[in-house]
Amino acid sequence: MELFKNILGSLGRLWLGILLIIVVSVILFITFKFGYIAGAAIALIPFGLIFLVVFINNPFWGFIAVFIANYYIQGLTRYIPSLPSGILMDGLLGITIVSIILHQFKTRYRYSWKSAYNVLTLMAFIWLLYCVFLLLVPDASPLGWATAARGIGIYFIVITVLVSVLVKDFKDLHTILNIWAVLSLTAVLKALIQQYLGFDSAESRWLYVEGASRTHIIYSGIRYFSFFSDAANFGSGIALSGVVFGIAALGEKRLGYKIFYAVTCLASMYGMIISGTRGSLMVPFVGFTLYTILSKRFKSTILATFAILSVFVFLKYTNYGQGNSYVRRMRSIFNATEDASLQVRMANQDKLRVYMAERHFGVGIGMSRGRAETYQPNAFVSKIPSDSWYVLIWVETGIVGLILHLLILLSVPAYGAYLILFKLRDPTLRGIVSAMVCGISGLYVSSYTIEILGQFPTGFILYTCMTVIFISPKFDRELQEKNLKLEANNG
Repeated sequence: MELFKNILGSLGRLWLGILLIIVVSVILFITFKFGYIAGAAIALIPFGLIFLVVFINNPFWGFIAVFIANYYIQGLTRYIPSLPSGILMDGLLGITIVSIILHQFKTRYRYSWKSAYNVLTLMAFIWLLYCVFLLLVPDASPLGWATAARGIGIYFIVITVLVSVLVKDFKDLHTILNIWAVLSLTAVLKALIQQYLGFDSAESRWLYVEGASRTHIIYSGIRYFSFFSDAANFGSGIALSGVVFGIAALGEKRLGYKIFYAVTCLASMYGMIISGTRGSLMVPFVGFTLYTILSKRFKSTILATFAILSVFVFLKYTNYGQGNSYVRRMRSIFNATEDASLQVRMANQDKLRVYMAERHFGVGIGMSRGRAETYQPNAFVSKIPSDSWYVLIWVETGIVGLILHLLILLSVPAYGAYLILFKLRDPTLRGIVSAMVCGISGLYVSSYTIEILGQFPTGFILYTCMTVIFISPKFDRELQEKNLKLEANNG
């Protein structure tokens, strides 16, 4: 009997070895025939199957994988230029949705789609319907719509639904927050490597061959971009992290997490500075100013107000630090009349205002900026950069779309402020929700000068924060129940 088992074991190892040789041979053949990208794609299939099994067993970790991939996907396109970042993210989101559906057939740990029935999901659905309606605009292009609608409307509802369904309790929320902090630190680390060790070959190609040096190596110094799409995206995105983790640190009770979040905040603020993005400065200014109103803590309000006013006076009314290029660049945001780039933007908006006067529903999604040249080479709006998320929405969706978009965006911090002031009782959760409300409010303001809200990774994180704000009451009930049980046990 033992001999029979040994023979079977040997045959099993033999077949496994043969299978491995066949797989490696196929991968090598495809690599030599079609290139290393095709070979790598085939090689990743087994890992993809493993991930799919893991996702089906626990779709929440599928969402975490998407969250992480979203953070690095734009940076990867510099090293793999042919990498279809949007399609890849679509695939990951699709796998996560499928995993939730398949998870419904399990007898335990089912996720309920009813969790997605909330006001934010309804607003996201209304916005998506409006985006679909814009296919009827005379200047619209179905291909342009399919290319651009994801960042403007589709990801909004998909991520809102996924977060509503998958983030079941406060532990899940805390997991997302901690992973976001780690991702932010890696982003700052990459920027520091660029600053002190220089750019690698892929980054140098992007700067000097593809022409990004025109906006990143300028008279005032180098604007570092980490693994984000550009310095503007990095500056505002990492500033959002700085505000969120700075405020979360103030509300956190546990010393270890308080220190971790505070370090992340300081590192993120440094990343914001070396990005050289002036508009990103509005994220902490608006965010921390709003926090002084929402905190209802006299000491915190006094300290925050003093800090904000000190920075404002330093930049607006003094010349200290003028020898530093980053200080000079940040200081220029408070001297709008001397800001040449701002004057150019205002002139462009005046031109667009005349053109858009009778186009109340816009020119169609995907039909603005340089990308419109693909579908309408002679389109007027393709020759004028929007340089603002709101101008982009105005041009592509019209004044009707802009008003609807703004109402949706502003309803989130308004509802969040209501929850913070009157509903949420747990101090740690209230601190996290305050951090997100203040962070996205600052991001809204900075988006006036930057097209950032629909980009990776900031758009994904924004929609996650918006959803967390709306579903936070269920976390508060959970924490209150735990506290009551703890008090009963202690009593």
